[in-house]
Order: sequence, then structure tokens, then C-alpha cells
Amino acid sequence: MDREWVLWHISELGVLVPLRLGDGEPKYLNGEAADFDSTRFLADCLSFDHDLPTVVLPFFEQSHLHAPYEPIGSHVPWRNSGQGYLEVLQMAADQVTQLRFSDPLQVRYSEEGDPLTRFKQRFDGKGEPLGLYAMAIRQVDVLAEYLFLYRIAEWADRKNGKTFIGMYLDLIHDYDFGELWTISPPIGPAADQPEINVFDVYREQALGRIESLRTAGVDVADWLYGFRNRLAHGKEGIMVREFGMDADAVAADLPLLKLLARIAIESG
Repeated sequence: MDREWVLWHISELGVLVPLRLGDGEPKYLNGEAADFDSTRFLADCLSFDHDLPTVVLPFFEQSHLHAPYEPIGSHVPWRNSGQGYLEVLQMAADQVTQLRFSDPLQVRYSEEGDPLTRFKQRFDGKGEPLGLYAMAIRQVDVLAEYLFLYRIAEWADRKNGKTFIGMYLDLIHDYDFGELWTISPPIGPAADQPEINVFDVYREQALGRIESLRTAGVDVADWLYGFRNRLAHGKEGIMVREFGMDADAVAADLPLLKLLARIAIESG
């Protein structure tokens, strides 16, 4: 990746370890692991390209980990709170994935020379919105996911996001979001189901939402901004429920906001 890194898959642990390439050539793999910032950037790129949550683990120094806060209660001297914290993050990421996808997803990259792996070129100067996107898709709560995605629209126009939304909304119909295919199970009742391009599903959902809002005479940018306000500061009609009508209303707009966020990152 970027002719600088190779991802070493440790199948027994289910993790990817980025290792540096000496002189940019695979045959000169020197075993030097990426630093934290580089690893986080690579993880955010993988999250963006596959719309999946990632968790960065300090793989070689786990004995020194500590959680952001200590649990209240009896002290357990043999319990590594930092390790437990990371395990919870990993389990949460797995559960988020299962909520969103019922089938595995194909890796989007070819083995060598794929333009998608030129991460520095693709995401130069976009570390902030890329990180916001990766944070958004780590959320199980749709209200939190919406708020992180909307912040990318605010990043795009350096204001409240409404100008960006108004300018780019109609691009969704023909924009090339790429391909992210599901993998059909080899056996079972779904074995004969066709594979699905996830971005095509998002597009269909987003276009349907745009049509529905416009048919009702609603300004889409104002509508999305209104939800943002009800989540962020709640001056009027604050939204606090992660289930029921609040969650349903926000979830209906997530595919639309997600595609707008992807356009902002790729075109910004």
C-alpha cells in the first residue's frame, strides 16, 4: 500500500499488522511495524473503502495498556483493564458489522498496484473527515452515527453543511462510488442469492429518500441540518432515543448522508 506498507494477516488472531517495505519492494520486507499514527491512518482508509469498523491494537505492547477509566468496584490485581477495554472495542466492532451486513464483504483491493491502495494520494489533506467517517461507522447508535457523518458536511463547506449538501445532492444519481460486493454463502437457503454491490443499495435508498422529501415539499439540506441540530444542541425537539420513532427517522436519512460524506471526502 502506497509502495510503503504491506498488511500481514495473522489468521490465528484475526488481525492485520502493517509492516514497512524496505525500498518500496515486497522482497525487502524488514519487519518494521508501523507507528501508531500510520496504523490509524491505514485503519481509517480500510474502514472507508469497506464501510466497516476497525480497531487499532497496540499489538506488541499489550502488557502496558490501560483503559481510559478504571471500573468502579473491587480491585482485581490480575485483571488488565486495558486489555479488557480493547476486547470490548473489538466485540463492539464485530456486533456493529453484524447489524449492518448479513453476508461477508469482498476485499476491494487487487494484490498489487491497485489505484485504491494509493492512500496518501487519495486522502491527502483529508485526515480529519476520514477519521470522522471511520468513527461514524463504529457507532451502534444511529443517532451518534448521523452526527459524525453530518460533521463531514460541515467540514466540506466550513459552515453548517447546508451549502455543500445543496451543491452535491444531485450528484448522487450518477456519482461513481465504486464497488463493494457481498459474498453469498456457499450453502444454505441463501446460497443461490446474487452478490450485492453495497454502494448500489445505498444509492437506491438515498435517491428514494430524496424523492420522498422533495415530493413532500421539503428542502433536503434544511431537513438534514434540522436533525443535526436536534441531536447536537436540542434547542427544539431534542432527539435522545436510540430506538423507536427518533431512530427510525434518523436511520431513513443515513444512506443519503453517508453518500454525501463519501463525496465530500473523495472530491473535497
